[in-house]
Amino acid sequence: MDIIGGGIAGLALAGILDPERFAVTLHEQRPELPSVGTTLAMWAGAQAAIARLRLLDQLRDAGTKLASGALRDPSGQAMLSMEGDTLLGIPRPALLKLLDSAVPTTVQRVTGRVERLPRDSWLTVGADGVHSVVRRTHWGSRAVARPTPVLAVRGVIPGNPSPEDVGEYWGRGNLFGLAPAGEGTNWYASFRSGPGPDQVDVPEALDTTRRLFSGHAAAVQHVLAQATAETTLAQRIWIAPPLARYTRRNVVLIGDAAHAMTPNLAAEPANP
Repeated sequence: MDIIGGGIAGLALAGILDPERFAVTLHEQRPELPSVGTTLAMWAGAQAAIARLRLLDQLRDAGTKLASGALRDPSGQAMLSMEGDTLLGIPRPALLKLLDSAVPTTVQRVTGRVERLPRDSWLTVGADGVHSVVRRTHWGSRAVARPTPVLAVRGVIPGNPSPEDVGEYWGRGNLFGLAPAGEGTNWYASFRSGPGPDQVDVPEALDTTRRLFSGHAAAVQHVLAQATAETTLAQRIWIAPPLARYTRRNVVLIGDAAHAMTPNLAAEPANP
């Protein structure tokens, strides 16, 4: 079988399959794992999946417990609180490294962009993200990803945030989040923006973020004052239109290739 895409979904699948039952080829266009990326929050279900790969202890060592947090209004007032010790935050590069370590040596790895899908594979798994070539090839032009008016800006700054500030700040047509990330603070912002869907100018996006969130809580202002373009990522959010089925003959879609969504987890961006 062929797995197209060596991100989170593709590596997890390659790591969980029994090498005595499955001959797997993993295709990934990047020659190396990414070294930068922001923190992912992993709930109990995701941790259970990691446990099946026998990586839970390593995940806990590499991650940070998110024992408290809240959904807040722009002023910082908590609207819904979360308490407990089940949520873990882990930087995306660290998670990818862990998943990569679980892939058996029997898995054949092919590096390079996949332009044509394997024809003789008994099963093809599309784990190649929102711009999936597998999705486009087997589901046609109506299933191709499309850009949204939502821009995502995110980064990491030094120093841990106060537990009283951790969470997401929801405004009208925007959101801002912050959480501990090892010895730093992971932050992210999403909002409607006019720049086109291709390359996003990071310094311009950071300036726009500071302006749009200038009326938010002091914790948000503190983070944005320390943020730099060198430690910030900015990108247009694309979505994958929903499909009636995510399988077709001997092809299946997983991860963002199947259900890429906007940051508010809706199929379409929310109205401002």
